[in-house]
Amino acid sequence: MTRTAFLQSLSLSKYDNHVRDQGLDLLSNPGFTGESGQAPVDLIRTLAVFAEAPSSEHIHLWQALGIEDSPSASEYADIFLFQLYPYASVHLGPEGMLGGEAQNRVAGFWRALGKNPPPEPDHLAALLGLYATLSEQVRPEQKVSNELSGFSEAEAVLITQGRDALLQEHIAPWVPAYLERVIEIASGPYRGWAVLLDKVLQVELVRVGHPERLPLHLRESPALDDPQTEGADAFISGLLAPVRAGIILTRADLARLASELDLGLRAGERRYALEHLLGQDSSGFLRSLAVEAARQALGHEHRRELLGVTADFFRDRAWATSELLRKLSDGGAEITAKIMS
Repeated sequence: MTRTAFLQSLSLSKYDNHVRDQGLDLLSNPGFTGESGQAPVDLIRTLAVFAEAPSSEHIHLWQALGIEDSPSASEYADIFLFQLYPYASVHLGPEGMLGGEAQNRVAGFWRALGKNPPPEPDHLAALLGLYATLSEQVRPEQKVSNELSGFSEAEAVLITQGRDALLQEHIAPWVPAYLERVIEIASGPYRGWAVLLDKVLQVELVRVGHPERLPLHLRESPALDDPQTEGADAFISGLLAPVRAGIILTRADLARLASELDLGLRAGERRYALEHLLGQDSSGFLRSLAVEAARQALGHEHRRELLGVTADFFRDRAWATSELLRKLSDGGAEITAKIMS
């Protein structure tokens, strides 16, 4: 089956219902950006706070955004601690885990800006907070005079370049896809948070335009390993690394696939759950996972207008993952037994 035919065979209802019909057309509200063409800095800073653990101090901030019900600690834990980890290193590092070279690269970016990196420099809240700070320093109303901005024109240009590099190198490669998955999985306040943050980032991405080349995180990332040549360990690790597989595979995804196939789901880490599902029905599970990878490839395709080559990178990775999984599923238990031995 060709790529086009396979994509046409998928049901797009989930993608449409959860993402495309959520009012994410940033041009539908011309007043959102004002005359500057930029999202409000205070809004960016507020949305950054919501990526942190909730507290009573946040309640009035949620209400100010028109979201009456603030999230509970358990809602926060389910989304940010168990389903979708809000760290650039998890999504852009070849290990798919906290820390590593991806986190070091982000920390180095903080230092290049003359700032001491926080303990978690790649956390979404930290990245958005830094972006808000840089945006505030060069916001249009401060360019009227040096007395207001505190920076010379040359310094303002450097800060602007740093802000835009932060967006294109360390935020845009992973946060839009991340927010799409939050919108799909979450309910209540965090779903509203993700929709609004997605709007804000779309405004900023339109302003800055496409990157001229792939971000360094992506240029240095290896592709997903074929288990028939590299073994099961490398293959499963790669499936859980978004930058290698092109997909974000959550516990909710595994639970849904297990339910659809009437399989048992092992509690615990995703890796153990994956191995357990492969052991029960390798062909069926690999085939279902291939469909999920192709579905997420469509999400990347829809972001091409905003992200350019960055979206192309993840779309191609997700499609390659889907094709590999479909080929493996054709081999069924024989291949699974070979790669898992």
